Amino acid sequence: MKKLMTRVAALSLVLAMAASLAACGSNSTSASSSSSASSSTSASVPQQVEIDFNKNLTEDGLWQDINMADHVKLGDYKDLTIPSKDVTATEEEIEAQRQTMVQQFGTPTKITDQEIKDGDRVNIDYVGSVDGVEFTGGNTQGNGASVVAGSANYIDDFLTQIIGHKPGETVNVEVTFPEDYNDSTDAEGNPIVLAGKDALFVTTINYIEGEMVYPEFNDEFVSTNLKARYGWETAAQANEEIASTITEFNKAQYLQEQLLKNCKIKEIPQVIIDTLLEQEVNNLNNSAAMNGIPVEYLLAMYGFQDMDSFRENFETNAKDQIKMQMIYQLIAETEGLLPTEESMKEMFGDNYETVIESYNGAAFIKHQMLIENGYNFVMENNQIG
Repeated sequence: MKKLMTRVAALSLVLAMAASLAACGSNSTSASSSSSASSSTSASVPQQVEIDFNKNLTEDGLWQDINMADHVKLGDYKDLTIPSKDVTATEEEIEAQRQTMVQQFGTPTKITDQEIKDGDRVNIDYVGSVDGVEFTGGNTQGNGASVVAGSANYIDDFLTQIIGHKPGETVNVEVTFPEDYNDSTDAEGNPIVLAGKDALFVTTINYIEGEMVYPEFNDEFVSTNLKARYGWETAAQANEEIASTITEFNKAQYLQEQLLKNCKIKEIPQVIIDTLLEQEVNNLNNSAAMNGIPVEYLLAMYGFQDMDSFRENFETNAKDQIKMQMIYQLIAETEGLLPTEESMKEMFGDNYETVIESYNGAAFIKHQMLIENGYNFVMENNQIG
């Protein structure tokens, strides 16, 4: 657990601004696709683009034509004493993490004796069809879907039409897909055009969701719900591991602040900013493509007015993370911690060839390993006192 979550902490600190390996969402054509795509057809759904993760990197994973020592002056980065009071997990932090875990297993009370009102959270099942043919992604398969009545999260006015109905009823919800909606398939895999088509969703109202009820964080809860993932069998064991992990994360945060103070960044080469930004923009494009929505809609969902504001935000807020990447890279170089083919094979095991093929080479992977090696060195060579 400690090793796993420390690694997650490391990645969140030093790789947060690197291009994401997986775009958000999926290519489902279910009723849950955002209705924003139905409100306008002025913007088009983009095509997937290939992201060149190895751009401007050498075969060793270093930035091309950049001597990092020319841009970073390392200060103290090892043999530091970290004040225990500044990083040791507090009971409040431990409890917050426990509650986060418990909330994943909360269940709502089921209200079955009243009509649905605008804003109610409701559990429904539905089967969607176009021209009498059911299509892939348009069926909850009886698993239930939690929705907010009256919201715009489903296509057209789908979730408005369930208002006023009661649990136990079956409602015929009629909607029209947006003109730029992705195609789907039938049960045999034959293509079905959804764009601009009228659709029928036979919808069953299961129940209105009431107040959430959460389990107690005790031995039974831990053994039943967390053992498979974390290996915990008792609440005491879980508490110990949670506290250790939070302390390790706080230590990483503390050291990051110290490194930014102790190490002087003369400048961030523009090519690094431009390359990482290009990867982020392309990843955004691919996320929109996979979700079947225009990039403009995805930007709006993330709170950006347009692509210019996204770029500006990146260049402003990514600087500290890019600085940390530069510092960790130089530390790894200084300490002789350059990744090798052997270390890569050790990390990826039987997946090594697949990973290399996925990234069209090893440069990007070596670059990320280089940064992580610098991070790990710092974590291992500075102790809590």
